[in-house]
Amino acid sequence: MSVICQRLIHFLFCLLLCVPVSSLLANSIEALDYITEQYAPYNYQDESGIPQGMAVEVLNKVWEVLDIPPQKIDIFPWARGYSLALNKKNTLLFSTTRSPSREDLFKWACPIIDIRIVLISLKKNKMNIRSIEEAKQFKVVAIKSDIGQQLLLDKAFEDDQIYLSNFLASAIRMLKYGHVDLLSSAETTTFSKLEEMGEKLDQYETAWVLETNPSCFAFHHEVDDKLIAKFQTALDQVNAIPGFIQGLKQKYQLEDH
Repeated sequence: MSVICQRLIHFLFCLLLCVPVSSLLANSIEALDYITEQYAPYNYQDESGIPQGMAVEVLNKVWEVLDIPPQKIDIFPWARGYSLALNKKNTLLFSTTRSPSREDLFKWACPIIDIRIVLISLKKNKMNIRSIEEAKQFKVVAIKSDIGQQLLLDKAFEDDQIYLSNFLASAIRMLKYGHVDLLSSAETTTFSKLEEMGEKLDQYETAWVLETNPSCFAFHHEVDDKLIAKFQTALDQVNAIPGFIQGLKQKYQLEDH
């Protein structure tokens, strides 16, 4: 082998070593980075730091169907996790509400469960909203980058009527103390958080339903379609297990409020 060829091979080998691992595309489901948030009862971290919730159990069952061991799940604030899923290769974010405005941002495996995104008010305020146009007259808080914020933008709420919070508990306090009139979020999650915070549930009500959309697993847009198809097939099998999803709904009390 000539000296030139040897040097070329050495150069290419060194170049390969310099390529960041994060820039390489995953070639297996085990190589994905799994990200979620505190969003009980769908996904959350318990007092021991262990991920729990309906979506986590569905994901564990998908891994079981695929005959792969449980993978690490990182829990971040929603805005950070959402940004990572948009910008970091090999990332899977759950549970993510699928909507037309998000459709082309990710690749999808669905469903985990259908979620109602609503506007919640204090009962004593007697909002009596009869149309989405009436709702636009009020100040609304939503979680930054959450589907609650996205739907407000999709439905042409004015920017100066939308207030953002990084955490649901903070948004609830803004509603409770009258800084805003409405809270835009997932219905079940909000009432679950109200209960966790010791609030009286009968003091709050759903004033308007924005949309009902599927909650899904959202993949970075460059994840291999074959991996997603494999994941979707396993998810379909999980959803077809007699009584499994219904059992989870009962376990996590996923009924309308």
